[in-house]
Amino acid sequence: MFMSTASRLLSAWFAFLLPCFSTFKALSRRPLSEPELHKLAMYWAVIGAFVAFEYLAEWTISWLPFYWEIKTLFLLYLSLPQTQGSTYVYTTYLQPFFARNEADLDAGIIAIQRNVVTFIQGKLSGIWDLFWT
Repeated sequence: MFMSTASRLLSAWFAFLLPCFSTFKALSRRPLSEPELHKLAMYWAVIGAFVAFEYLAEWTISWLPFYWEIKTLFLLYLSLPQTQGSTYVYTTYLQPFFARNEADLDAGIIAIQRNVVTFIQGKLSGIWDLFWT
């Protein structure tokens, strides 16, 4: 219990709040520093992929011993400027994966969006019909 709370506090501070503030500072400076924005975009892409993976898989991996500690260390590795972890993960894993599968991912996103809209329209139409009958 204590470790999960400490992990959440460390992760929130180092992996989310400080990079968020750094992004704000980078965006508020004129002229924009393109290398800094590039680095921040890579960071947020890796964090987004990590959060999506964790959101889907946490119920199967959170019971592993030292899960919170490993997660915290990984997030620190990604977020600390001394390690350049997010840049490494992006250039080594994420960018090649997305480049290789870009067409399939685009088609899948479009299909999912279309299916969700059709589903919602069908349900709303059913509710509308029920309401008027």
